[in-house]
Amino acid sequence: MEREIRMAQFFNDFDNISFQKLREIQNERLRALVDRCYREVPYYRDLFDKNSIKPKHIQTTNDLALVPFTDKKDLRNLYPFGLLGVPLDRIHRFAASSGTTGVPALVGFTWKDWTETLREQMGRIFTAMGFRRSDLIYQCAGYGLFMGGPGMDAGAEAIGAIIFPAGPGRTLAAIQYLKDLGFQAISTTPSFVSYLVDIAQKNGFNPKKDWKLRTSHIGGEPAAPALRRRVEALMPEGFEWHEGYGITELGGPTVGHSCQFSRELYELHILADHYFVEVIDPATGKRLEPGQHGELVFTTLTREATPLIRWRTRDLSALSENCFGCPCGRAAHPRIQRITGRTDDVLKVRSTLVFPSQIEEILNSTPGIGDGWQIVIDRPRESLDKLTVHTEVQPDIWQDMSQRKAIEEKIGQGVYGRLGMSIEVVLHPPGSLPRYEGKAKRVLDQREFEGGH
Repeated sequence: MEREIRMAQFFNDFDNISFQKLREIQNERLRALVDRCYREVPYYRDLFDKNSIKPKHIQTTNDLALVPFTDKKDLRNLYPFGLLGVPLDRIHRFAASSGTTGVPALVGFTWKDWTETLREQMGRIFTAMGFRRSDLIYQCAGYGLFMGGPGMDAGAEAIGAIIFPAGPGRTLAAIQYLKDLGFQAISTTPSFVSYLVDIAQKNGFNPKKDWKLRTSHIGGEPAAPALRRRVEALMPEGFEWHEGYGITELGGPTVGHSCQFSRELYELHILADHYFVEVIDPATGKRLEPGQHGELVFTTLTREATPLIRWRTRDLSALSENCFGCPCGRAAHPRIQRITGRTDDVLKVRSTLVFPSQIEEILNSTPGIGDGWQIVIDRPRESLDKLTVHTEVQPDIWQDMSQRKAIEEKIGQGVYGRLGMSIEVVLHPPGSLPRYEGKAKRVLDQREFEGGH
């Protein structure tokens, strides 16, 4: 049954701004940003001076190619306050990005950043996703230094919705709350929403009949199209899986979002009056054209506390080949393709570089595969690295030994054809692999515990 197309709704005039007007705003804000960073942020003043750049040289977004990139390493080297664009006494609060180095990347927010900019951004994102005034939102993202929960709260406040700040976990309670309170919307991760419907079914609930969910904000990690299709099929009729995209360093879950049209293409709008987006070749730094896959780079146009110029995200995507002109009315705001992974997710196995997303694509293209999967890498004593792909299969496949054998061979051949590497494939019955209430742990590198690294 074809889903009803909603009338386009906008949070403010920036949503349906003209392309010409948006370009004028971007360039005006960029000039102000560069001038302020040169005056107020020693890091950027030194960076510009070392490269013989003056603020007058950066007049339009095309001129950004003159400016070197900034990345998380730079931010951590400036810990704790070296990248602030305002005096410390103007900071309202901090957030911190996750990481494994032990040194957090602190991100500041002024009162305007927090109460005006964040609120406006999330109001626009929720509106595009079909969230409405008085909707009851089950909110699963975390709080503390994490930006997920506060971002969702800001969106609810902006549109006049009702937030239920449950945070992550509490799965059994969530299942019951979703039934008893009749929530219209949910914000969570792909892993948790999948886990939620699975546990609901195992405990005698029928999400399609027992819940009232109409829309969602799904983010925090990439999601395979197959996972989305399965979850939508188990939800109430008309439920829409909407994806949000954000990075703590850029201000939280505020960078991109799907709309009623882009979601069907697995694409995301960028809030282009707040963020200028580039896609670059990770190796050369050269800006790529629409349709060419590379690394996302952003410049913050409205951040006060922690401004960033040409921030390397390490996220892999591409500008849509038809990135402008979306039928939703946000025609000037470019669309990017779905995030397929990160440049720093790459694994070196037997001198071969492996992206988990490469294996995920092979699994998703194999009929009969279930939702759960994991890559395990170990190094047997006095042997080469061994890569094993564990994946669930559908019930009919699990019961048929010949079909299981055929799938094992198909996955193995697919990986060998793509990576030139022989692997072991282990199939599992449906629902047997671990499920996670937060981000899924897709890679288990046991070499770290064996003294291999």
